[in-house]
Amino acid sequence: MKKLILILFMILMVPASAQENSDPRPGDVATIDGVMNAYYEAVSGPPGKRDINRILSLYAPGAKLNVNIVDGVPIHGTVEDVVQTERFQTITTDFYEREISRDEQRFGNLANVISTYGISDSMDNFDYTARGITIFQMYYAGDRWWIMSSIFQREAENLPLPYHLLE
Repeated sequence: MKKLILILFMILMVPASAQENSDPRPGDVATIDGVMNAYYEAVSGPPGKRDINRILSLYAPGAKLNVNIVDGVPIHGTVEDVVQTERFQTITTDFYEREISRDEQRFGNLANVISTYGISDSMDNFDYTARGITIFQMYYAGDRWWIMSSIFQREAENLPLPYHLLE
């Protein structure tokens, strides 16, 4: 019974505490498609700053965001901490990340989204300089989707993207 009460409390607190993050554009969070489109738009752009407020509006407060793998160990933090780093905020070259394909699994208010991405120097360039997979865990609460965590890994010579994640 105590576990059930704790779980219900945690679920009910997501929408209330979410007001700490920026208010989202309604179309960005109404559907999983909206969240994914907003995410890729917010992390992409010409040299300069990423759209930090828009990124924060997609993630639940305290959500985990993986930012790198160093010596096989994931380096991560809360979305609020990670987006405040200069390394995350600054785009030093034209950087456009777009979704190539998606595998989406849903049950009730839960979603696991495996998003295959490509990176290039413009939105019109499909000759990718890098590709990879980002896995998003999402939760639907109230009238919107929240990203609860995300983690990514880039493709490498010894780690090609599986064909089924490119369809």
